[in-house]
Amino acid sequence: MIHSFSCKNFYSFKDLTTIDFTVNEKAPQNDGYFKAGSDIRLSKIETVIGPNASGKTNLLKILPFLKWLIVNSFNAPPNSPLPIKPFLFGNNKNEASELSVDFEIDGNIYCYKFTLNEKQILSEEIYVKNKTTEKVTSKKVFSRVWDEKGNKYELNDKMFNLPKGYESLMRTNASIVSVASRFEHKQSLDFFNYWQKIETNVVEAGWIGDHLLPNTNQQLIDAFDFFSEEKNAHIKAEAEKLLSQFDLGLDSFEIEKEKKENKLNINVRVAHTFGSEKEYIPMQYESSGTKQLFVLLKTILLVLANGSVAILDEFDVNLHPEVVLALFDLFMQPETNPNNAQLLFSSHSHQILSKLDKYQIMLTEKNEQGESEAWRLDDVTGVRADDNYYSKYIAGAYGAVPKL
Repeated sequence: MIHSFSCKNFYSFKDLTTIDFTVNEKAPQNDGYFKAGSDIRLSKIETVIGPNASGKTNLLKILPFLKWLIVNSFNAPPNSPLPIKPFLFGNNKNEASELSVDFEIDGNIYCYKFTLNEKQILSEEIYVKNKTTEKVTSKKVFSRVWDEKGNKYELNDKMFNLPKGYESLMRTNASIVSVASRFEHKQSLDFFNYWQKIETNVVEAGWIGDHLLPNTNQQLIDAFDFFSEEKNAHIKAEAEKLLSQFDLGLDSFEIEKEKKENKLNINVRVAHTFGSEKEYIPMQYESSGTKQLFVLLKTILLVLANGSVAILDEFDVNLHPEVVLALFDLFMQPETNPNNAQLLFSSHSHQILSKLDKYQIMLTEKNEQGESEAWRLDDVTGVRADDNYYSKYIAGAYGAVPKL
């Protein structure tokens, strides 16, 4: 589970910006929060609200980028640049970006930090926080820092005990965990397996469903490929159950797969039943909203089953606001979220604000210098727990609204 994460000099965010899932005892005692194994209260939900081009997607990129860095960076060619951009105005474009995340595994809280630019990782370190009856202590698990003069990394892995031969594969564009996990290094695999379960629809170029980007249908193909696997039959059944609630008459869907010349072809028929009649309709004739639901439910149901984290940009695209609320409730209710999965999402369906607490709302806007700024609503002076956040936000009381 995620406790918090932050960035500095990352895309449109010039200054240090943090998204925090942790809350104190002042937060409401309801199903939107849970107590982790570390005895710290966390929110199941965080939403990012703000005008177009305010930085919402850039804020959501942090965790997907960290997932790529921790899990998949070893798969990149050895000398390829890192897929990251600094703030482009002023001197910042020549400075390194900073990223950090606090996450919990089996009651232990780990802080993973990176300093990097497009050319290489400049520093990488993990600390573990141990909570005792007296205080919280922090111990370094490992670190590496680039020595410019020596043209090499200064490595400290006494607590991590990296495997023999690791240094021969150490790369400037791949994380320690992504490399060491290839050696079946146990502690690296613990981190690798945790981050591999995080699901998202955000890539370096933005929201993967953006029709201006290439291969926008790929996410729909990936969803049906996932549903077709026998090991995911229970998730497919749950998706059919939910889809039948959202789309009148939709009964089930059938998937046929075939490979031709190393290309995967997927044909999907959707069954619609009215009275005693059942007809099968090819997927291309389904509404944009139903197609979006297939994609979202694949991610949401998998994360709910794993107790992991979903990062979803443009959560409400093509969906009725009531459907958005129903998907949101899947994370809120203990019956559908017994493993305390977490959801981080952006939305323009501001009706969702009426379902959230001030500890679950992040606001973003861009200032006159082109810098994105973000803050949690409980940081705003005078915001009460019983405020109508929806009406006050629409009225401009909290900022982060278009200035037209």
